[in-house]
Amino acid sequence: MVVSNVDRESITHPLDIAKSAAKIGGVAGLGGITVGSIAGVLRNTTPVLFSIASGLQWTTIGFTFWSIRSSMLQRDGLYNWWSISRGLPTKPRYDLNPTPKDRVYASTVSGATTGGVLGFLFRGPRNVIPGIIMFTFFGFTGQHLYNRLDARHLDKVTAPDLTAQELEERGNWLKRFAQTKWSPMTVLSDEEYEKMLKEKLLRIETDLELVEERLVELKAKKVRRDAMQAQVQMENQERPVEK
Repeated sequence: MVVSNVDRESITHPLDIAKSAAKIGGVAGLGGITVGSIAGVLRNTTPVLFSIASGLQWTTIGFTFWSIRSSMLQRDGLYNWWSISRGLPTKPRYDLNPTPKDRVYASTVSGATTGGVLGFLFRGPRNVIPGIIMFTFFGFTGQHLYNRLDARHLDKVTAPDLTAQELEERGNWLKRFAQTKWSPMTVLSDEEYEKMLKEKLLRIETDLELVEERLVELKAKKVRRDAMQAQVQMENQERPVEK
């Protein structure tokens, strides 16, 4: 099948999805091998066989999950590939920029499908419902967490482009928090901060003066004590010795 450049941009080849899913499956498989070998040692079973079995399971899970998810997020491209292969007209692609909500939906459905199908294949009919519940939760929660981290990273990248007013407005929440009665922080203006520093400096100077006065008093006491001791010694020397 010959496809023009325009057609290449409007289609998604299943082989491309399979390649990306194989990469994800490989990474998941490495994690499964590591976890399986550790679990095999802890259970006193054959670690090699345990790690191989765990690696194969997680490779299958990663490949299946990513294949379903990618197919859902690129459904228009796959439909156009199928249409071109049969000489049918294509349709515009609306799946090139999926929203965070689209990603959450795709990950949730992919997790549920993967958990149900592979739970049945690996562990039997009794594990279909637990597999669906567990992998639905993982898909939903994991995608939500990724979306938040991605949004935070995008915020940091675009922060230099914000105006000073926007940055000030963004920091207002911290000021409002500091102004609450139960907050351990206090917001100070430049004048208030300068006044606070002057008060602390004045307090330090006062403490230094008190220390100096105390040193003078101690020196005076020492001088008086030395004088009294010298006078007592002189009186003892002048007193006649009785025979």
